[in-house]
Amino acid sequence: MSRARQILANQFYMITRRCTQQQFLLRPDDETNNAFIYCLGEAAHRFGIVVVLPTAESNHHHTIVFDPFGNIPAFVEHFHKMLARCMNALGPLGELLGIV
Repeated sequence: MSRARQILANQFYMITRRCTQQQFLLRPDDETNNAFIYCLGEAAHRFGIVVVLPTAESNHHHTIVFDPFGNIPAFVEHFHKMLARCMNALGPLGELLGIV
């Protein structure tokens, strides 16, 4: 088993996350862009994270953040959970239910 990653305050982090099965789920449209920006901003505000440079591509994202309080694990968990829920709602089921 590998050692736990050390989490320190006042550090820069680069977060990268792929979509499941490398599918193109982060499609480049207004709804997806708004969901990504909203979820990132809400999670950053909640955990006191400073977003430096976000980049979302069709099947993954790279985000550079500054963590002044050592809250990066909770921030990443919340951001990815909320983005997944938004993308599930915007998917084909969301179109059928009239969410989009």
